[in-house]
Amino acid sequence: MKIRGQNEVLEKSVAALPEVYQPIFGHPKLSAAVSRPCKDRMAQISHTYKALEVQLRRPLRVLDLGCAQGFFSLGLAKRGAIVHGVDNLGANIAVCQALAEEHSGFEISFEVAHIENVLQNLKLDQYDLVLGLSVFHHLVFQSGAEYVEQLIEKLADTITAGIFELAIPDEPLYWAQSQPADPRQLLRGFAFVHELSRHSTHLSTHSRPLYFASKRFWYLGAQAGRFDSFQQDSHVFAQGVHNRTRLYYFGEGLIVKYFRLDDEALLAPNLEEYSNEVRFLRNPPAGYHAPKLVLHRKNENAAWLVREQLPGDLLVNLILAGRPYNSRRILQDVLAQLAALEKAGLYHNDVRTWNILVDEQGKATLIDYGSISGEPKDCQWPGDIILSFLIFVHEVTKGRVEPPSPMRSPKISPFDLAAPYRKWAVAFWSRPPSDWNFSFLGDTLERLDELPESSPEENHSTQRWMRAMEEALDVQQSFVRNLRGQ
Repeated sequence: MKIRGQNEVLEKSVAALPEVYQPIFGHPKLSAAVSRPCKDRMAQISHTYKALEVQLRRPLRVLDLGCAQGFFSLGLAKRGAIVHGVDNLGANIAVCQALAEEHSGFEISFEVAHIENVLQNLKLDQYDLVLGLSVFHHLVFQSGAEYVEQLIEKLADTITAGIFELAIPDEPLYWAQSQPADPRQLLRGFAFVHELSRHSTHLSTHSRPLYFASKRFWYLGAQAGRFDSFQQDSHVFAQGVHNRTRLYYFGEGLIVKYFRLDDEALLAPNLEEYSNEVRFLRNPPAGYHAPKLVLHRKNENAAWLVREQLPGDLLVNLILAGRPYNSRRILQDVLAQLAALEKAGLYHNDVRTWNILVDEQGKATLIDYGSISGEPKDCQWPGDIILSFLIFVHEVTKGRVEPPSPMRSPKISPFDLAAPYRKWAVAFWSRPPSDWNFSFLGDTLERLDELPESSPEENHSTQRWMRAMEEALDVQQSFVRNLRGQ
């Protein structure tokens, strides 16, 4: 009798709905006229829930904003979640409460409430996972995108993660023009934002993106991990050159490199960087110590890889902070790695102080594996990889790094190097360029103490000419930097 009574209450509640928007959980006969099938989104949400549950080692506390008829709330409660659903329509909550009574073993509750009021009263760590599925576009239309951004930014500070389905401005509906051009704008308060999938609606032919967002965890390929810090630039001199299309997350001994593919101007270089790094890490040359590649994948919107984080600090940071380091050890270590690559027919096109890690023992490791390919050419002026390496030598031995814009330092001659590196550079500079390679440079550096001292008058005319040209280029660079600063 109790079950029959519950069914009658549920049937009456469903009949009173202005729209059966979601399937009625556990009642396929009452879901025949449903507006939106939800199994596709439920599959994505379930995978995400499971990955976070593994990380937190307990059932998650879930808040379902705009829960409608409670399909997602009840689905997660069935998986063990502790769920609270809110909706501003009393008829929806009546259905949810009837279903909750039917599933008395679920830890689930519902209330009639406005989303903005709920968000304004959230407490820190009150919920682990928040669902916001196709609800925020109504708030954007009513109160503006900036207001909603602020609401979600506060939400980002209080929760572990969120899953958000956001409307797009291309949809042919009255509220569409009020939406931001990029739906991600509403999620700017989160450090990590990843599009999980796109899903059709009953309102138009346009699909809506479903995002995972968090300030604490990344989620990629059904795997999740905690990050302690993140960067929008790979080093201090990058200064937004990649326009926020490359993001870096650090935690639990891993680095996540995330490439957005929605910027047409940066699409090709981002894909090349990603492909080069994956190709190299999957099959590094024999004897070359490379970090372990944990995960990699790409889709239409993004490419990503997760790899082991090597110990140490960037050499550029040591130089800028005035911290001591062994320049000879660093040059020897880097040349040994470049020679190993060279032997395998590979070359690093971006040997810079910000791509060298120095560990506590002073060992240097060349990173940025996306810059490794079979082309023996530097990514910037002067193009020639040996001449480019000489600029690196000047920076390492002098402990001075200039911003690489509008061009790198023109210091390529051996004559301005301090002892004992001057005689080393002169030793290979005096050889024909056909003899130049990293193996030769490394072998010559190993014999540094045996090399004869170079005379200040050696190659006197060439020395004067090269110094004059380098000084002229220095003046031009200083002028351009000052002009940009103004």
